[in-house]
Amino acid sequence: MAEAALTGLRVLELSDGVAGAYCTKLLADLGADVLKVERPQGARLRHLGPFPGDAPHPDRGGLHLYLDSGKRSCALDLDSDASARQTLRSLVARADVLVEDLDSSRRAAWGLAPAETSRLNDRLVHLSVTPFGLTGPLRDWLSDEITDWALGGYMYFTGDPAREPLHIPGHQAAFHAGMHGAFAVLAGLWHARRTGEGQHIDLSHWEATLLAHAWLTAAWTHCGVVLRRRGMDFLRCRDGWAYIFRGMMYSPHLFILMDRPELAEDERWNSFQKWIDNGPALWALVEEWTSQRSKHEVVTRAQELRIAATPVNTVADLAASPQLQARGWFQEVEQPGLGRVRLPGAPYKLSETSARPRGPAPSLGEHTEQVARGEVWPGESRYRPTAGVRGGSDGGGPLAGIKVVEMTANWAGPLTGRLLGDLGATVVKIEIASRPATRTLYHVGAEPGKYHYNRSGYFNKMNRNKYGISLDVSRPKGREVFLRLIRWADVFIENNSPRVVRNLGITYDVLSQINPRLVMISESGFGATGPEADYVAFGANIETSSGLASVIGYQPGDSYRTSSFYADPVAGTHGAVAVLAALHRREETGRGQYIDLALQEAAACFMGEFLMDYFLNGRVAQARGNRHPRYAPQGCYPCVGEDAWVVLCVRSDEEWRRLCAAVGHPEWAERPEFASEEGRRQHHDEIDALLRSWTEGMDHWEAARILQQAGVPAAPVLRNWEIVWNEHLYERGYLVPVRQPDAGVLPYPGFPWKFSRTPGSVRLPAPRFAEHNQFVFRELLGLSEAEVRQLEEEGSVDPNPQQFVVKFL
Repeated sequence: MAEAALTGLRVLELSDGVAGAYCTKLLADLGADVLKVERPQGARLRHLGPFPGDAPHPDRGGLHLYLDSGKRSCALDLDSDASARQTLRSLVARADVLVEDLDSSRRAAWGLAPAETSRLNDRLVHLSVTPFGLTGPLRDWLSDEITDWALGGYMYFTGDPAREPLHIPGHQAAFHAGMHGAFAVLAGLWHARRTGEGQHIDLSHWEATLLAHAWLTAAWTHCGVVLRRRGMDFLRCRDGWAYIFRGMMYSPHLFILMDRPELAEDERWNSFQKWIDNGPALWALVEEWTSQRSKHEVVTRAQELRIAATPVNTVADLAASPQLQARGWFQEVEQPGLGRVRLPGAPYKLSETSARPRGPAPSLGEHTEQVARGEVWPGESRYRPTAGVRGGSDGGGPLAGIKVVEMTANWAGPLTGRLLGDLGATVVKIEIASRPATRTLYHVGAEPGKYHYNRSGYFNKMNRNKYGISLDVSRPKGREVFLRLIRWADVFIENNSPRVVRNLGITYDVLSQINPRLVMISESGFGATGPEADYVAFGANIETSSGLASVIGYQPGDSYRTSSFYADPVAGTHGAVAVLAALHRREETGRGQYIDLALQEAAACFMGEFLMDYFLNGRVAQARGNRHPRYAPQGCYPCVGEDAWVVLCVRSDEEWRRLCAAVGHPEWAERPEFASEEGRRQHHDEIDALLRSWTEGMDHWEAARILQQAGVPAAPVLRNWEIVWNEHLYERGYLVPVRQPDAGVLPYPGFPWKFSRTPGSVRLPAPRFAEHNQFVFRELLGLSEAEVRQLEEEGSVDPNPQQFVVKFL
């Protein structure tokens, strides 16, 4: 197998759950040598399942097979064996990266406090990933997936407005944290390779999940809008459901699709805002048409008209997807004891280096003897510091000196650029006046004003730390300047349809001739190849095509979206991981490479446990409300106030007894039918009614605190205004004030990773349209006044964007 992007990187993992394991899986699939140190009974991940035939086995759980593939395993009794702790210290001294999810007491007892690991290895990048972070008033709260999700903003606006909010089943918050962990580690490593300085990174599940929003807080801070549940918006077909993206679909093609072109002149739908305001009547007509056709026919015909339509796929549909098959997304490993095992693929494809498991998941302690004999990581790491001077035009941050050109719109691509910019990269964002980036939503005070395109909370959140220029790359002079930017750049980010890049003649084979060191990433709905490559899709479409929507709902057979564009932040952050991996590889070879990222594939990575259940057991996951397949009770319960809710999760008989005592009903714990986990699952409806009788008289924060003090994971379901004013987030500096000339000073989400040496910072507010034309053209590229004037005369530079205004989605 050819060398991968991170070949030779030494990663020491001490994680019990999904977040740390997903972080190191991303690194392992990119070539890192990951050694997982586990307790003698194995990490908790091994016991989560799903298991073949539902028979628990520490070496055969689906999440373990997926997330630990290609790693090594060493079992050490670190609690009671001093020699084991000495072995651990020697591994820390030889590692490049340490990833752990320990609680504070164990971190100290095992000698893994940041000050101690830095003493052992001053170039170590040490990541601590925990539910709430290492500081703040909630740092010691108990957590499980549903509590992370309740605090993270998505749960409140997912589901039916007449019912309780919905959790997305699985480990979504942990996957977000793991993904951000991989990005942070590679950023810290970039700094360490240049300076010899390692550092500690504090990453929280909660803040990583909050970063996966585009306008959650801006809706409140800019417009006073509380984002609420919208219900199900899929279209019934003869054989299931299809989805047509509604937010940006002001197009007569929809009427052509229904063979009703005359409706385009109907005054109910002859402007974008009317399209939104009169949507129910319009979509009722559309569903009359779709209900008489198969979802394949609906999607195929719609896509022929460039309408963003996708099927609501189950995991079985996903596993049989012609697009995923054509792109070779699914992977297989030879797993001892199980034979050939199918696995979900990687979120990206790199042209010069593979991203795939280097082998099967290890059995518990399989490599303990290798560690004891000193055969793991002998000699010097190839990631030791290299010559070079840190620094760049924008000052600090671990990525200072990296130069990025971004030609993106909407969310996924801009997020990739912003993440790099937040950590110090110099980012130049290209827009075109006839089709500027999305500047339409959530204007300050709900008042667009004359310069509405500079007052959008959505745009201003997504595009800080960037220089903004107006440049039409399709015109000759504009193309010349674009190619000069490509010669200047280390990275080029674009998230257009593949055919747009082809039509503009700016594919990687062209650009790499101009700059062989260039790393280019394309982020599109379905990737640059395959039969669906040119399909139109937004992040909302990918929730359906990736299978995610099929597991969200109140009961089997339900399907819901999150009411957002969930796939975009998943793709955008994975994109930043891939870019840094490719840059690290360039340090070895001097050559860049092309990254093809499909939103569908990135989102499907977060469906890992459901895909593994299908591969191992043939079981098609369905919605299950807010309940857990094993723990009971788990749910979302009403509290005092308008649409106020609290979630809780009971993971053991002991926690059940604590809950009963905390709510003033110790007699519930004495009931024999509630005494076991299985019994509580069977009587979940009755327990839910009892719990509602208590929560309905409680404030949601009050209920959560009472349960937390009793040792039961619980959390309020937060609305966006509660997130903006949350004490814990402010104490950790997650919400940061940003001054933008046309919008004033407002709080924006900050950074989920806290770097001890090179923290993220807001150096630039989001650019006003074409704000930095002169700076970029004259100072960065050295164009003369005459050359800039030629651009203007040709029409390649236009400072007046043509964009409509939308009140809010």
